[in-house]
Amino acid sequence: MENWNSRFPGAAWPDYQGGGLLNLMQTLSLELGGPDLGHAPLDSEVLAGIGRHRHVCLLLVDGLGEAQLRRLGPNSRLAALRRRSLSSVFPPTTAAAVTTVLTGQPPSVHGLIGWHQLHGEEIIAPLPLYVRHPADSASAAQQLADSLFCAPPLFEHFARPAFLMLPADIAHSPCTRHHAGSCLRLPYRDSADAFAQLSARLSSPAPAFHYLYLRQLDAQMHATGPDSPQAQQALAELDDELGRLLEEARQCDAAVVAIADHGFTAAPAAQWVDVDADQELYGLLARPLSGETRMAYCHVKPGCVERFLALAEARLGHACWPARSAELLAAGVYGPGPAHPDLARRCGDVVLIAKPGWNLRDTLPGERVFLEAGMHAGVHPDEMAVPLMAWRP
Repeated sequence: MENWNSRFPGAAWPDYQGGGLLNLMQTLSLELGGPDLGHAPLDSEVLAGIGRHRHVCLLLVDGLGEAQLRRLGPNSRLAALRRRSLSSVFPPTTAAAVTTVLTGQPPSVHGLIGWHQLHGEEIIAPLPLYVRHPADSASAAQQLADSLFCAPPLFEHFARPAFLMLPADIAHSPCTRHHAGSCLRLPYRDSADAFAQLSARLSSPAPAFHYLYLRQLDAQMHATGPDSPQAQQALAELDDELGRLLEEARQCDAAVVAIADHGFTAAPAAQWVDVDADQELYGLLARPLSGETRMAYCHVKPGCVERFLALAEARLGHACWPARSAELLAAGVYGPGPAHPDLARRCGDVVLIAKPGWNLRDTLPGERVFLEAGMHAGVHPDEMAVPLMAWRP
């Protein structure tokens, strides 16, 4: 993406050639006797031979970007275990990145490209599976799941049993059921319960793979900001739990790998733009915005793309870079193919990529005005770069 530097100054784009989450999953699958996913392996030896350990644990700490680890926990165990930086996927957000971890496929293939996205004629939220638009939709969650999730789960194909530890409210959701496949799903109440369950499972003499998804830090950074004292405390508590886990892992021949799905940037309240407040601009859209507040997909009425681009540049150019969706697709930012059949349609005609500090929103009838202190899904380096941490007994 070097040739885009002048157009998107300071932007960070995903690495699918050896330095990203996708490559990590390719290497992990091969190390654990899983399938060759057809992607480039990780361009380092961090995971080499990890399958020789009785237990392998993959901790996904939602939201723990490189910047957050550096600023909030420079003297933490996690920082001491950091082996290198990885790039997330595009967009760097949970729906896209966690699905890449669970399937070993990039967003271009699995097709989940934002918190909200077009599916058929509806705009839906893929993870909680609700319909944002239209308001009178009769689609049920399982009906949406059956038509939405298409990439096969990865962990069930490892050459050892795999267990997924997830928050109780999502452990049995349609999204989780699909992406866990035949693996056992283990709900937990809070992080203490999660680490206790994982530690207990390590006492088994049978080789196994354990996936633990932790969202507490992400929730705190959304609520209070990525550099808040509360976020620092949340990271310290997680780090203490990790220390206790490593004591158990040392006795049980368990390797521990920790990653994140994305990083964060601050979202000042004064830098939220209500796109729907501009009636002329918003009136050129065929449907509401989808995607994310840091990266919005715009489905424009026929014949209006040039006008929309010109207005967006003139009126929103201080807050975002308007780009033709086709340009992003051609540049491969969603990953290598074969592309999901609905990928281009879901991306719309124009993508509004938020500049540092800015967020874009529209508010439909019945919705609260969305405002959070920390956000992600754009192309700031703090959103794209995530740490890879590894420990072996």
